[in-house]
Amino acid sequence: MRCVVGLLFLGAVTAHAATRFPTLGARLALSGHGSIRACADCHGSQGQGLPHFAYPKLAGLGFSYIFGALQSFADGRRLNGIMTPIARALTAPEMRALAVYYASFRPRPPHVARPADRLRLARGRRYYEHGDMSERLIACAQCHGRRGHGMGARFPWIAGQTEAYMKEQLRSFRAGARRGPGLGLMRNAARPLGARQINDIALYVSILGARPPLSIPVTNAAMPPIVPRRNFVPPRRDAIPHTVFGEAVRRGRAIFDYTARYAAPYVGNALSCGDCHLGEGRESGAGPMWAAAVLFPRSYQGRMTTLAARIQAAFIHSENGRAPPLNGPVLTDLLAYVHWMSRGGVIGAHAPGRGYPPIAEPKRGADAVRGASLYAQRCAVCHGDRGKGVRYNGRAVFPPVWGSLSFGRRASLARMSVMAAFLKRTMPYADPGTLGSGAAYDLAAFLETRPRSP
Repeated sequence: MRCVVGLLFLGAVTAHAATRFPTLGARLALSGHGSIRACADCHGSQGQGLPHFAYPKLAGLGFSYIFGALQSFADGRRLNGIMTPIARALTAPEMRALAVYYASFRPRPPHVARPADRLRLARGRRYYEHGDMSERLIACAQCHGRRGHGMGARFPWIAGQTEAYMKEQLRSFRAGARRGPGLGLMRNAARPLGARQINDIALYVSILGARPPLSIPVTNAAMPPIVPRRNFVPPRRDAIPHTVFGEAVRRGRAIFDYTARYAAPYVGNALSCGDCHLGEGRESGAGPMWAAAVLFPRSYQGRMTTLAARIQAAFIHSENGRAPPLNGPVLTDLLAYVHWMSRGGVIGAHAPGRGYPPIAEPKRGADAVRGASLYAQRCAVCHGDRGKGVRYNGRAVFPPVWGSLSFGRRASLARMSVMAAFLKRTMPYADPGTLGSGAAYDLAAFLETRPRSP
């Protein structure tokens, strides 16, 4: 009878209804039954959690994530001394009813952190929003969004999650006790994190969405260089001047990161410049723009060309679009951004870290069949079985890697040697550098067989 009552109210529970009409989910959450203790004891009556304990907020996580978590606890994919026996005592309809109940609540804005924590918050914000590819630290915002609102069941809402819970989970992922979605994306992302980095990220996540937001400064101590010191270090992000030139640099960075949004008339697919030139075009060994800018004008394919002409060509071949005009705002702002990043570089120098470090093709050759298997195992979790990438709320989270929305056949990455070098240096996203040269060439051979624009 309890199951029937719970199913009748699936998808229709609200905080008001939970008090007036005691549905199965509300009864389990607020009172429990038998050996099942009330969920509200740890997670709160409306899923807001207990701020100083390592119990998560459930509000905002959504039905699919909560239901999936209960299933994981029940079947042993996740282990927890409190949750495992509770989940195993629940029936499937009870799990669904609980997920519906807690999914009906939105999280409340967290309290603003203490001003004394601003340095830690600055470091946490830096890791959350940008990561640090020199230390193989993945930007949390790539999957959970800049505001921490997540993307469906795969990447949950974490804004305002309790600091203690975030620390515990990041440590658990780092130790391998939790795997996370797909092929261990979170486990690989957490593996390089040190204790201080975990603490700073957890603190920053815990105040995301606070009202009023705390003003977080950016200091040299909070923003260490993104690239190894042996290579050229571009100017810090917070060093952009507050001048007419600086405003052009900021607009250029926005175009670079969100090309389809800010340069829409010249874009014909779903890619942005930053999908190929990682880390806002700053990352050493990942196609950094600062290493290219100092080499222009230069000879290319037997004729002299300029950086502006090469950017125009990228819009045509990589963006499947058309060239922005030389005197137009799009190209002018992009050139301002690239030249600002290159300040301090030596004109004409082939700087260490330029392009993607080339690798030799294996003697056995590249095997597209083996590459197809590798793609299914290691790439499809982010880019999709059909290479269409992942979009959420209109935003490209992981880019398409073939088809009309990806780069064309005349793009640099369409060449097998360049694609293999790119893959070996930058992929998989959560564990870059772990592909062998043979595997990188196999994947490149497979991607070469996929359909794409001329």
